[in-house]
Amino acid sequence: MTDAYGRSFPFQATDWIDGINMDRLRTGRLAKAKTELFEKRDFGAFLSLNEWNTRYITSTYTPQWTTPSSGLRYSLLVKGDDQPIIYEQGDIGYHTERNAPWLPPGNVKWAITGMGWIARCMGESAHEEGVRNFVNQIYDELKRGGVENEVLALDFADPVISAAFEAKGVKTSGDGYMALLDARKHKMPEEVDCLKNTCSIGDAMFDALLRTTRPGVSEHEILGEAFKACYANGGEVHSGVFCTSGPYSWPNLRHWTGRRIAPGDVIYMDVYNTSWNGYKTCYYRTFSMGEPSKATLEAYQRAYDWLYESISVIKPGITSKEIAERWPAGPDVWADIGVVSEQQTAGNNWAHGIGLTLYEPPLVWRGCSLDHPMVIEEDMCFAIETQEGDGEGQGVRIEEVIHVTSTGVEILSKWPIKEITVIPM
Repeated sequence: MTDAYGRSFPFQATDWIDGINMDRLRTGRLAKAKTELFEKRDFGAFLSLNEWNTRYITSTYTPQWTTPSSGLRYSLLVKGDDQPIIYEQGDIGYHTERNAPWLPPGNVKWAITGMGWIARCMGESAHEEGVRNFVNQIYDELKRGGVENEVLALDFADPVISAAFEAKGVKTSGDGYMALLDARKHKMPEEVDCLKNTCSIGDAMFDALLRTTRPGVSEHEILGEAFKACYANGGEVHSGVFCTSGPYSWPNLRHWTGRRIAPGDVIYMDVYNTSWNGYKTCYYRTFSMGEPSKATLEAYQRAYDWLYESISVIKPGITSKEIAERWPAGPDVWADIGVVSEQQTAGNNWAHGIGLTLYEPPLVWRGCSLDHPMVIEEDMCFAIETQEGDGEGQGVRIEEVIHVTSTGVEILSKWPIKEITVIPM
């Protein structure tokens, strides 16, 4: 929903505000998946053990303990069928059937427990029987749809399952995962609004850090309040979020130690894998406990300039190489932490597509983009991040979440970034 000036108001729908249209989100995602799978690649069906691909095509959800690719639940989309089938774990299907009226009667079925990595916990003979039952279950649906002689696309790699399908006469392809990545790389307006809501939850988490951090407070206490802010605002965390400080801020530990904050500490938090309605964010901000040193301020300015110089060139049609070229070579600027190769800079100055998962196309990084550029396209959404050390044993880290528009970018992350956030003593 936008106003006459193009500003978006990503509210949940009410009877008096036309917020995010979930029906359009569900139907749009499924249509995009069908285009990639059946029109562009001519598969006969798509079998998904990946939780986020299953959510993309079915708009059903079971909490994260089923991920990734556990096999406790899975989905099947047969060419020619209007809607996919969801095979639900145990008795959870009772709730799925009630919660997903867009799925026709009979399209919520029970899963064969023992697929994916869970199967390895059952013992060899139980695993073998489970695979047979699973393959027969899927084969019956392929035969019903008349596609048993066409290629079955998979989004997982399991040689035992693939061999069992081949023995049944069903050819399989692992390209199902790439097909869904292609479907997911362009975000619909409803998806962009979901990402905006997730960024807003990230803002609440940064505010919790700001309100909680004092000398003597531990990183654990800060994280506890940040997680509380996330869930109080309707978010979830999928194996993510960290807060690091002081000597662990350079190089980036990407974790926390529980150390207590001291005056002069640099603190940064990444609210990565925080989600709303399944849509993730990856979003850094840097704070200082009291006034930062001159060296820290200078490091922050360098990181900011690298970030916004790269953002300034982003528009449809440029390549990831043109973005990555805006960043200095890692060995030229980070020799103090032993960097002699770009292979040591993965995850530092880079960008990654974001949506239902933390990593979707495109990926921008000097280690790959200079020699293997990707074209940036309208309606891609990605997180873009930079870091720098201050030469005094600390470092800074910042990140924005952006939506590529027809003319440039829309910044979805809103916490102030022009200057380091100072926490008064």
